[in-house]
Amino acid sequence: MKNDIKSMQLYPRPERIFSDLEALGYGKDKPLSLDVLTRFDQLHYHGTEALNIAIAACEITAQDRVLEVGSGWGGCARHIANATGATLTAVELQADYDRVARELTARTNLVGCVAHVNADFLQLDIETASYDHAVSWLALFHIPRRSEYLGKLHRSLRSGGTLFVEDLYRIKDPDYHEIDDFKQHLFPNSLVSKSDYFSSLESAGFDVSMAEDMTEDWTEFTSDRLKSFRDSQEHYVSVHGSEAYETIETFYSKMAGYFSRGLVGGLRIAARR
Repeated sequence: MKNDIKSMQLYPRPERIFSDLEALGYGKDKPLSLDVLTRFDQLHYHGTEALNIAIAACEITAQDRVLEVGSGWGGCARHIANATGATLTAVELQADYDRVARELTARTNLVGCVAHVNADFLQLDIETASYDHAVSWLALFHIPRRSEYLGKLHRSLRSGGTLFVEDLYRIKDPDYHEIDDFKQHLFPNSLVSKSDYFSSLESAGFDVSMAEDMTEDWTEFTSDRLKSFRDSQEHYVSVHGSEAYETIETFYSKMAGYFSRGLVGGLRIAARR
């Protein structure tokens, strides 16, 4: 699974974020503020705006322990920890992203609030009822064995604890000739229909308290993101090179197409244990 997820064009060379920071004058050992870092370290949609919605929906406080699944560069965990004072455990499958995330957390002086864990969530040993909240952004559909990982999330939460998720769901399958390309770029190990998404949460023991279909919003977002990225081609190439530009542009183009052609939709969900 670790190797397969690298097929996604969103996940090339994690050190590229250092190039973005250096272009702004933040050398490798220079301390960072979250105001600067959150311009680059949010791999989901709508950046910290989406995170603040989760903070409010879960009512996260400084006394809470929060588990994040699929933490990437650690941007979500750092923002939540900084905004609330909560303690975060950020679980990331990819060792290179976890390594970069640890360095970024150290440079923002949040090591005491964010603990990074490089692990396959399905294999991770988590004490029962050890977290107040579990959160994830655009990561769960990558993980195989959906019923297993939902059960694990349920067991990780205390009674009354909250699961907050933004994730993709399947609307229709791609054409036969596109299936391999779709799998390569999306890595959809548990991409299920909207109805199955909710029924699987219920089967795992969750009670959905908030649900919003984000498909229309994310269709517009991915289209605008692609246009903005293309408009910034000259700057991106000057920092990262033309090959790196082509890699990200391909992924952004694929995602905009999947949404606009009605292959995938998006959900924002809060559920109680």
